[in-house]
Amino acid sequence: MTNLPPSPYESTDRATPRALLRLNQSLAIEGLPPSLSALATGQVYAVYASRSPARDALFWKTAAHALLTPVTVLSTRTAEDVAHALHQHGMDIDQPGAVHPKSNVFSLKIPPNRDGCDVLMEALQALSAQCATPASQFLVEGVATCFAWQDRAALIRQGAALAGWCAQTRHTVLLVMLPPLVEQSGDFRPLTDFQIQFAGAAQLVHVQGEFRWEVAFWRDNRGALSANESIPLRFSANDHRLIAVPDDPASGEVAGMLAPDESVVMVAQGTVARERVVPKGWQVLPDNEALVSAASRAVAATVILHYGINESVASLAKQVNYLRRQCGKALKILIREDNVSIRYELLMLTLGANAIIPRSMPMAQVEITVDGVQGQLFSRPVPDDYVSALSAAMRDSTTGYVPAHRFIQLVREAVERSRPIRLPNVLLRLPLEPDVAGIDALQACRIRRTGDLCTASGDSLYLFFFACHVENAGEAMEKVFERPLSELFRGELRCGDRETIMSTLDALEEEIAELPPPDYTGLVAAPEPIAPPVAASPAASVEVEATPSGLPLLGSVEAISAAAATMRRPPRPASLPLKAGR
Repeated sequence: MTNLPPSPYESTDRATPRALLRLNQSLAIEGLPPSLSALATGQVYAVYASRSPARDALFWKTAAHALLTPVTVLSTRTAEDVAHALHQHGMDIDQPGAVHPKSNVFSLKIPPNRDGCDVLMEALQALSAQCATPASQFLVEGVATCFAWQDRAALIRQGAALAGWCAQTRHTVLLVMLPPLVEQSGDFRPLTDFQIQFAGAAQLVHVQGEFRWEVAFWRDNRGALSANESIPLRFSANDHRLIAVPDDPASGEVAGMLAPDESVVMVAQGTVARERVVPKGWQVLPDNEALVSAASRAVAATVILHYGINESVASLAKQVNYLRRQCGKALKILIREDNVSIRYELLMLTLGANAIIPRSMPMAQVEITVDGVQGQLFSRPVPDDYVSALSAAMRDSTTGYVPAHRFIQLVREAVERSRPIRLPNVLLRLPLEPDVAGIDALQACRIRRTGDLCTASGDSLYLFFFACHVENAGEAMEKVFERPLSELFRGELRCGDRETIMSTLDALEEEIAELPPPDYTGLVAAPEPIAPPVAASPAASVEVEATPSGLPLLGSVEAISAAAATMRRPPRPASLPLKAGR
């Protein structure tokens, strides 16, 4: 009988098994120090991470590299999903010769009527006895259901049993999973009893829009122990592998992307409906609702919502706040105005939007704006309840003329309520021409926008524009007066901040206390009728018709989701500028 020479693989396994294995006993995070990534033989390492692009890159890139040597990969995903995940990360296991002949890839299914830990240990023992190379690695994903997280005594026994098996067989086991406790609290320190006999425990977390490698303790293949380390991670632009970066890079620039989808731009159809050409690569969704649904799984993509005549402020606020709280700080949320302007920019920015794109901005400038927000992290605090923020923006339904004492009360309430979200308001005092009576100016004033108020006292008319910038007050005045402003008033005093508004109200209050003005309630026409709002809860998202007046309807908090968007009025002849005071 002739003895055949050993195959190259057999020779390598017998002669230098440890040297060969150590070349690949490390996590696939480029730039991560070996003291925080190397895996020692015969030890257990636990990595806690939720399903995310970072977890997929960590586990499947590590698996793809390790499959070039003897290794066993187990996952609770289906066989098709396992093959697809490996293919996405550079390993086609269906291609002959792609993996080492002694590598193994399995899909692990836990029977519902069996103890999960028993099933896992039996699977590891069977694979070790039948096909796994001695002292090789086991890379295991998604086996959180195998452990008794609610039973401390049982959990300690399970952790000790796994660590004891690795020490006995000299196999290395890497567990990548998400225990319920970590999912609920985001903290893995209470699992100390479970991992006390492990060689390492770390967590892959998503903090302030970026992924970080948080290490509780880690013993590398040389026995060196590291603890309490936190390293930010980025993704390579070409193959989406994880890259570790220092907290204070010497160059001042951080290479890589916050997430693999950072170059993705998703837009609602309405935002580009009037454009002849849509930038190549942009994903166009039918409407805001479809866009929010698709973007809810994004991490660092750019989302451009549409604000037009059929979008309510309440619906848009809900969508912005949901995306920001669901996807984190790295998502870029833009809102593009269509045929109307948003008078609640600060509200949207407070709820999570990065920027508002004006309706007059051409597509070339829009692309520059999109490029400008790349790599940014949203830094402002985000309210947990968007309805509370809307409460500050959506006033009651009082509109138009009110008596002076009521005017003072309503304006003070509106200013105080809008302070938390820094909503701009404008109060104007308009001195009347000597031959113009207060009732004449009030009858020429046609306020239709909910929350905008007017009153008259002494020789002046007072106007309050809710959620309006000081620089837009002139345009707003031209829209509400049916006569040229120069025929009615001899000047103006604009108050655009809280201090000056309150000071003017205090002066008005003293004036009416000394000389109460007439009540013109029965002499001034009521605001033009508007379409009744559709009954809906604040969290609802419904679409209503525009008001007949063509101006925005922003009702009370109970009806905010039924508020209609703004419509531009027909062009009017421009009025002459106000004359200087005499």
